[in-house]
Amino acid sequence: MKILDSDIDIDAGKYLLFKRHWILLILLVGTALMDAVSTTYFMLLTGPALEMNWVVRVLSFGYGPVTGPLLGKLYQIFAVWVISVMVPRLTRFVCCMVIAFNVYAYYVNFGVLSSF
Repeated sequence: MKILDSDIDIDAGKYLLFKRHWILLILLVGTALMDAVSTTYFMLLTGPALEMNWVVRVLSFGYGPVTGPLLGKLYQIFAVWVISVMVPRLTRFVCCMVIAFNVYAYYVNFGVLSSF
């Protein structure tokens, strides 16, 4: 496939995250679950109105405080996979950034909860 005059080999890239960067994938899924659980707990106590991530906030208002964060993290992991297929050289960078943001969000959620 060709996008913006760049050849993209989807067949070569679709397993890149699972084969070459599997440790990052495990960390990504683990931190996503940690963030989803802490966000769910946070939303059960305070409601979804205080959520900073607008996608998760909208999903939580629509699907509830348990399903919303899980769907948001599912979309997040899917987006990382799509980026790894389209731009393989950015896979490590994107995974590391998303892992860092998930860890930060985890601590922010418990920081907000400690003020109650």
